[in-house]
Amino acid sequence: MIMLSLVVMVSVVQAQDAEVNKNQELLDRIDTLERQLRKIEEEGKARKTLEITEEEKVQKEKEVLSAVSREYSLDPRGTLALDYSLAYSYSPSEVIYTTEEALTRLKQESEHTIQHSVYTSYSILDNLAASVNVPILYRYNKMGTDDELDETDIGDIAVGMAYQPFKAEAGDIRMTFSCSAALPTGRSPFDINPEAEISTGNGYYAVSAGASFSKQVDPVVLFWNLGLTYPFKVDGLNHTVAENIVLDTVEPGSSVNASLGMGYALSYANSINMSFSYSYKRSTSFKYERVSSTYETGDEVDASFGLGMGINISPKTTVSVSLAYSLTDTGFSLSTRIPFNFVL
Repeated sequence: MIMLSLVVMVSVVQAQDAEVNKNQELLDRIDTLERQLRKIEEEGKARKTLEITEEEKVQKEKEVLSAVSREYSLDPRGTLALDYSLAYSYSPSEVIYTTEEALTRLKQESEHTIQHSVYTSYSILDNLAASVNVPILYRYNKMGTDDELDETDIGDIAVGMAYQPFKAEAGDIRMTFSCSAALPTGRSPFDINPEAEISTGNGYYAVSAGASFSKQVDPVVLFWNLGLTYPFKVDGLNHTVAENIVLDTVEPGSSVNASLGMGYALSYANSINMSFSYSYKRSTSFKYERVSSTYETGDEVDASFGLGMGINISPKTTVSVSLAYSLTDTGFSLSTRIPFNFVL
Protein backbone atom coordinates (compact mmCIF):
# COMPACT_ATOMS: atom_id res chain seq x y z
CA MET A 1 0.00 0.00 0.00
CA ILE A 2 2.78 2.36 0.94
CA MET A 3 4.61 1.44 -2.25
CA LEU A 4 1.53 2.27 -4.33
CA SER A 5 1.23 5.66 -2.65
CA LEU A 6 4.85 6.47 -3.41
CA VAL A 7 4.37 5.54 -7.07
CA VAL A 8 1.29 7.79 -7.31
CA MET A 9 3.13 10.69 -5.67
CA VAL A 10 6.09 10.33 -8.05
CA SER A 11 3.73 10.29 -11.05
CA VAL A 12 1.98 13.45 -9.83
CA VAL A 13 5.33 15.25 -9.33
CA GLN A 14 6.53 14.22 -12.76
CA ALA A 15 3.27 15.40 -14.30
CA GLN A 16 3.58 18.76 -12.54
CA ASP A 17 7.21 19.10 -13.69
CA ALA A 18 6.18 18.32 -17.27
CA GLU A 19 3.42 20.92 -17.07
CA VAL A 20 5.84 23.49 -15.67
CA ASN A 21 8.35 22.76 -18.43
CA LYS A 22 5.61 23.01 -21.03
CA ASN A 23 4.46 26.34 -19.66
CA GLN A 24 8.04 27.65 -19.51
CA GLU A 25 8.62 26.58 -23.11
CA LEU A 26 5.44 28.37 -24.14
CA LEU A 27 6.53 31.51 -22.26
CA ASP A 28 9.94 31.36 -23.94
CA ARG A 29 8.31 31.14 -27.37
CA ILE A 30 6.01 34.07 -26.58
CA ASP A 31 9.00 36.10 -25.41
CA THR A 32 10.90 35.24 -28.61
CA LEU A 33 7.91 36.28 -30.75
CA GLU A 34 7.60 39.55 -28.86
CA ARG A 35 11.29 40.33 -29.41
CA GLN A 36 10.92 39.56 -33.14
CA LEU A 37 7.83 41.76 -33.39
CA ARG A 38 9.64 44.63 -31.65
CA LYS A 39 12.59 44.21 -34.03
CA ILE A 40 10.27 44.27 -37.05
CA GLU A 41 8.56 47.41 -35.73
CA GLU A 42 11.89 49.14 -35.15
CA GLU A 43 13.10 48.24 -38.66
CA GLY A 44 9.83 49.54 -40.10
CA LYS A 45 10.22 52.83 -38.21
CA ALA A 46 13.84 53.12 -39.39
CA ARG A 47 12.80 52.45 -43.01
CA LYS A 48 10.03 55.00 -42.76
CA THR A 49 12.48 57.55 -41.37
CA LEU A 50 14.88 56.94 -44.26
CA GLU A 51 12.17 57.17 -46.93
CA ILE A 52 12.09 60.45 -48.86
CA THR A 53 8.73 62.19 -48.70
CA GLU A 54 7.06 63.61 -51.80
CA GLU A 55 7.99 67.12 -50.68
CA GLU A 56 11.61 66.09 -50.21
CA LYS A 57 11.67 64.50 -53.68
CA VAL A 58 10.40 67.73 -55.24
CA GLN A 59 13.00 69.74 -53.32
CA LYS A 60 15.76 67.33 -54.37
CA GLU A 61 14.74 67.66 -58.02
CA LYS A 62 14.69 71.44 -57.74
CA GLU A 63 18.17 71.56 -56.17
CA VAL A 64 19.64 69.34 -58.91
CA LEU A 65 18.04 71.45 -61.65
CA SER A 66 19.03 74.75 -60.03
CA ALA A 67 22.66 73.77 -60.67
CA VAL A 68 21.81 73.42 -64.38
CA SER A 69 19.68 76.50 -65.08
CA ARG A 70 16.77 78.52 -63.72
CA GLU A 71 14.70 77.73 -66.80
CA TYR A 72 13.59 74.33 -65.43
CA SER A 73 11.80 75.57 -62.31
CA LEU A 74 10.05 78.65 -60.93
CA ASP A 75 10.14 80.16 -57.46
CA PRO A 76 7.07 80.76 -55.25
CA ARG A 77 5.00 83.90 -55.66
CA GLY A 78 6.65 87.09 -54.43
CA THR A 79 10.22 85.78 -54.81
CA LEU A 80 12.88 88.08 -56.23
CA ALA A 81 15.67 86.00 -57.77
CA LEU A 82 19.10 87.43 -58.48
CA ASP A 83 21.85 85.53 -60.29
CA TYR A 84 25.43 86.58 -60.83
CA SER A 85 27.30 84.67 -63.54
CA LEU A 86 30.91 84.79 -64.61
CA ALA A 87 31.86 83.00 -67.82
CA TYR A 88 35.01 82.65 -69.90
CA SER A 89 34.98 81.32 -73.46
CA TYR A 90 37.72 80.67 -75.97
CA SER A 91 37.18 80.23 -79.69
CA PRO A 92 40.10 79.72 -82.11
CA SER A 93 39.70 80.10 -85.87
CA GLU A 94 41.65 80.29 -89.11
CA VAL A 95 41.07 82.99 -91.71
CA ILE A 96 42.29 82.92 -95.32
CA TYR A 97 43.35 86.35 -96.58
CA THR A 98 45.33 87.87 -99.43
CA THR A 99 48.41 90.00 -98.88
CA GLU A 100 49.49 93.02 -100.87
CA GLU A 101 51.69 90.74 -102.88
CA ALA A 102 48.53 88.79 -103.82
CA LEU A 103 49.67 85.77 -101.86
CA THR A 104 47.12 83.69 -100.07
CA ARG A 105 47.93 83.24 -96.39
CA LEU A 106 46.35 81.40 -93.49
CA LYS A 107 45.89 83.65 -90.45
CA GLN A 108 45.36 82.26 -86.94
CA GLU A 109 42.79 84.10 -84.81
CA SER A 110 41.66 83.49 -81.26
CA GLU A 111 38.82 85.15 -79.40
CA HIS A 112 38.65 85.32 -75.62
CA THR A 113 35.47 86.53 -73.92
CA ILE A 114 34.87 87.18 -70.23
CA GLN A 115 31.22 87.86 -69.48
CA HIS A 116 29.67 89.12 -66.28
CA SER A 117 25.88 88.71 -66.22
CA VAL A 118 23.27 89.85 -63.73
CA TYR A 119 20.00 87.97 -64.14
CA THR A 120 16.92 89.16 -62.23
CA SER A 121 13.48 87.58 -62.13
CA TYR A 122 10.35 88.21 -60.08
CA SER A 123 7.67 85.57 -59.51
CA ILE A 124 4.36 87.29 -60.19
CA LEU A 125 2.54 84.04 -59.42
CA ASP A 126 3.67 80.60 -58.32
CA ASN A 127 3.76 79.60 -61.99
CA LEU A 128 4.55 82.93 -63.71
CA ALA A 129 7.77 84.96 -63.59
CA ALA A 130 9.27 87.96 -65.41
CA SER A 131 13.03 88.32 -65.93
CA VAL A 132 15.76 90.71 -67.09
CA ASN A 133 19.32 89.71 -68.01
CA VAL A 134 22.07 92.35 -68.22
CA PRO A 135 25.48 91.15 -69.55
CA ILE A 136 28.74 93.08 -69.30
CA LEU A 137 31.45 91.75 -71.60
CA TYR A 138 35.19 91.96 -71.89
CA ARG A 139 36.36 90.63 -75.26
CA TYR A 140 39.92 90.09 -76.35
CA ASN A 141 40.95 89.07 -79.85
CA LYS A 142 44.42 87.97 -80.84
CA MET A 143 44.99 87.91 -84.60
CA GLY A 144 48.17 86.25 -85.71
CA THR A 145 51.22 86.96 -83.57
CA ASP A 146 51.12 90.78 -83.34
CA ASP A 147 47.64 92.23 -83.71
CA GLU A 148 45.47 92.42 -80.60
CA LEU A 149 42.10 94.02 -79.87
CA ASP A 150 40.07 94.28 -76.69
CA GLU A 151 36.78 95.86 -75.64
CA THR A 152 34.70 96.20 -72.45
CA ASP A 153 31.05 97.21 -72.76
CA ILE A 154 27.50 96.18 -72.01
CA GLY A 155 26.03 93.37 -74.11
CA ASP A 156 22.51 92.81 -75.45
CA ILE A 157 19.94 93.04 -72.65
CA ALA A 158 17.20 90.40 -72.68
CA VAL A 159 13.73 90.56 -71.07
CA GLY A 160 11.47 87.54 -70.78
CA MET A 161 8.61 85.64 -69.19
CA ALA A 162 8.38 82.05 -67.93
CA TYR A 163 5.17 80.08 -67.30
CA GLN A 164 4.36 76.64 -65.88
CA PRO A 165 0.86 75.60 -67.02
CA PHE A 166 0.57 72.57 -64.71
CA LYS A 167 1.59 71.86 -61.13
CA ALA A 168 3.79 68.77 -61.19
CA GLU A 169 4.15 66.24 -58.40
CA ALA A 170 7.26 64.16 -57.74
CA GLY A 171 7.84 61.82 -60.69
CA ASP A 172 5.72 63.86 -63.13
CA ILE A 173 7.11 65.68 -66.15
CA ARG A 174 7.61 69.31 -65.18
CA MET A 175 7.01 71.74 -68.07
CA THR A 176 8.12 75.37 -68.30
CA PHE A 177 7.39 77.57 -71.31
CA SER A 178 9.29 80.81 -71.89
CA CYS A 179 9.58 83.72 -74.29
CA SER A 180 12.11 86.54 -74.42
CA ALA A 181 13.25 89.51 -76.46
CA ALA A 182 16.87 90.56 -77.01
CA LEU A 183 17.54 94.29 -77.35
CA PRO A 184 20.52 95.61 -79.36
CA THR A 185 22.03 97.49 -76.41
CA GLY A 186 25.54 96.15 -76.98
CA ARG A 187 28.14 97.57 -79.32
CA SER A 188 26.84 96.66 -82.78
CA PRO A 189 29.18 94.97 -85.28
CA PHE A 190 27.63 97.23 -87.94
CA ASP A 191 28.69 100.46 -86.17
CA ILE A 192 32.36 99.75 -85.58
CA ASN A 193 35.61 99.63 -87.47
CA PRO A 194 36.41 95.88 -87.47
CA GLU A 195 40.11 96.63 -87.85
CA ALA A 196 40.27 98.56 -84.56
CA GLU A 197 37.16 97.67 -82.54
CA ILE A 198 35.25 94.62 -81.28
CA SER A 199 31.49 94.31 -80.97
CA THR A 200 29.75 93.23 -77.76
CA GLY A 201 26.28 92.72 -79.23
CA ASN A 202 24.50 91.31 -82.28
CA GLY A 203 23.20 94.63 -83.58
CA TYR A 204 19.58 93.56 -84.09
CA TYR A 205 16.39 92.76 -82.22
CA ALA A 206 15.41 89.12 -81.75
CA VAL A 207 12.61 87.17 -80.10
CA SER A 208 12.86 83.66 -78.71
CA ALA A 209 10.45 81.00 -77.50
CA GLY A 210 11.29 77.79 -75.70
CA ALA A 211 9.99 74.85 -73.73
CA SER A 212 11.89 73.11 -70.93
CA PHE A 213 11.05 69.73 -69.43
CA SER A 214 12.35 67.70 -66.50
CA LYS A 215 11.46 64.40 -64.86
CA GLN A 216 12.80 62.61 -61.81
CA VAL A 217 13.69 59.00 -62.50
CA ASP A 218 15.43 57.73 -59.36
CA PRO A 219 18.28 58.07 -58.85
CA VAL A 220 18.70 60.74 -61.58
CA VAL A 221 16.81 63.79 -62.86
CA LEU A 222 16.39 64.02 -66.63
CA PHE A 223 16.04 67.40 -68.34
CA TRP A 224 15.66 68.57 -71.93
CA ASN A 225 14.56 71.68 -73.82
CA LEU A 226 13.80 73.04 -77.27
CA GLY A 227 14.05 76.67 -78.40
CA LEU A 228 13.54 78.86 -81.46
CA THR A 229 15.02 82.31 -82.13
CA TYR A 230 13.80 84.72 -84.79
CA PRO A 231 15.99 87.82 -85.45
CA PHE A 232 14.67 90.89 -87.26
CA LYS A 233 16.15 92.36 -90.41
CA VAL A 234 18.29 95.50 -90.10
CA ASP A 235 18.37 97.96 -93.00
CA GLY A 236 19.60 101.47 -93.71
CA LEU A 237 22.94 100.69 -92.05
CA ASN A 238 25.22 102.75 -94.29
CA HIS A 239 28.18 100.91 -92.75
CA THR A 240 31.45 101.19 -94.66
CA VAL A 241 33.12 97.78 -94.68
CA ALA A 242 35.95 98.68 -97.07
CA GLU A 243 36.72 101.29 -99.65
CA ASN A 244 33.65 101.76 -101.88
CA ILE A 245 31.88 98.88 -100.12
CA VAL A 246 28.95 100.00 -97.97
CA LEU A 247 26.74 97.55 -96.12
CA ASP A 248 23.06 98.47 -96.37
CA THR A 249 20.95 95.51 -95.11
CA VAL A 250 21.52 92.49 -92.91
CA GLU A 251 18.94 89.73 -92.64
CA PRO A 252 20.04 87.31 -89.89
CA GLY A 253 18.92 83.71 -90.14
CA SER A 254 16.60 82.14 -87.58
CA SER A 255 17.94 79.36 -85.37
CA VAL A 256 16.70 76.34 -83.48
CA ASN A 257 18.43 74.81 -80.49
CA ALA A 258 17.94 71.73 -78.35
CA SER A 259 19.64 70.17 -75.37
CA LEU A 260 19.24 67.16 -73.10
CA GLY A 261 21.00 65.88 -70.04
CA MET A 262 20.75 64.35 -66.60
CA GLY A 263 21.68 65.30 -63.06
CA TYR A 264 22.48 63.21 -60.01
CA ALA A 265 22.52 64.24 -56.34
CA LEU A 266 25.70 62.96 -54.71
CA SER A 267 24.43 64.15 -51.31
CA TYR A 268 22.17 66.80 -49.84
CA ALA A 269 24.92 69.34 -50.51
CA ASN A 270 26.38 68.34 -53.90
CA SER A 271 25.13 67.30 -57.32
CA ILE A 272 26.62 66.68 -60.75
CA ASN A 273 25.13 66.97 -64.23
CA MET A 274 26.03 66.38 -67.85
CA SER A 275 24.37 67.61 -71.01
CA PHE A 276 24.53 67.73 -74.81
CA SER A 277 23.52 70.86 -76.74
CA TYR A 278 22.86 71.34 -80.44
CA SER A 279 21.93 74.40 -82.50
CA TYR A 280 21.23 75.00 -86.17
CA LYS A 281 21.25 78.52 -87.65
CA ARG A 282 20.07 79.43 -91.11
CA SER A 283 22.19 81.52 -93.44
CA THR A 284 22.56 85.29 -92.88
CA SER A 285 22.18 87.60 -95.89
CA PHE A 286 24.22 90.78 -96.50
CA LYS A 287 23.22 93.39 -99.08
CA TYR A 288 25.61 96.14 -100.17
CA GLU A 289 24.93 99.44 -101.88
CA ARG A 290 25.45 99.48 -105.63
CA VAL A 291 25.94 95.70 -105.57
CA SER A 292 23.22 93.61 -107.18
CA SER A 293 24.16 90.26 -105.66
CA THR A 294 23.53 89.21 -102.06
CA TYR A 295 26.22 87.61 -99.92
CA GLU A 296 25.14 84.48 -97.97
CA THR A 297 27.14 83.13 -95.06
CA GLY A 298 25.69 79.62 -95.29
CA ASP A 299 23.96 77.59 -92.60
CA GLU A 300 25.79 76.98 -89.33
CA VAL A 301 25.75 74.03 -86.94
CA ASP A 302 27.09 73.99 -83.41
CA ALA A 303 27.20 71.20 -80.83
CA SER A 304 28.77 70.95 -77.39
CA PHE A 305 29.09 68.61 -74.43
CA GLY A 306 28.91 69.98 -70.91
CA LEU A 307 29.76 68.86 -67.38
CA GLY A 308 28.58 70.69 -64.29
CA MET A 309 28.49 70.55 -60.51
CA GLY A 310 26.25 72.18 -57.91
CA ILE A 311 27.43 72.93 -54.37
CA ASN A 312 25.00 74.02 -51.64
CA ILE A 313 26.65 76.74 -49.57
CA SER A 314 23.39 77.43 -47.70
CA PRO A 315 19.87 75.94 -47.62
CA LYS A 316 18.76 78.45 -50.29
CA THR A 317 21.93 78.97 -52.32
CA THR A 318 23.47 76.50 -54.78
CA VAL A 319 26.65 77.60 -56.53
CA SER A 320 27.07 75.93 -59.91
CA VAL A 321 30.21 75.44 -61.99
CA SER A 322 30.10 74.14 -65.57
CA LEU A 323 32.48 73.34 -68.40
CA ALA A 324 31.31 73.08 -72.02
CA TYR A 325 33.50 71.75 -74.83
CA SER A 326 32.59 72.37 -78.44
CA LEU A 327 32.17 69.30 -80.63
CA THR A 328 32.27 71.29 -83.87
CA ASP A 329 35.51 73.21 -83.26
CA THR A 330 38.19 73.40 -80.55
CA GLY A 331 36.60 76.09 -78.38
CA PHE A 332 35.37 75.74 -74.83
CA SER A 333 33.70 77.76 -72.08
CA LEU A 334 33.92 77.76 -68.28
CA SER A 335 31.28 79.43 -66.14
CA THR A 336 30.09 79.78 -62.57
CA ARG A 337 26.75 81.03 -61.27
CA ILE A 338 25.68 82.21 -57.83
CA PRO A 339 21.91 82.55 -57.26
CA PHE A 340 20.19 84.51 -54.49
CA ASN A 341 16.48 84.47 -53.58
CA PHE A 342 14.59 87.10 -51.60
CA VAL A 343 10.95 86.76 -50.52
CA LEU A 344 9.22 90.14 -50.76
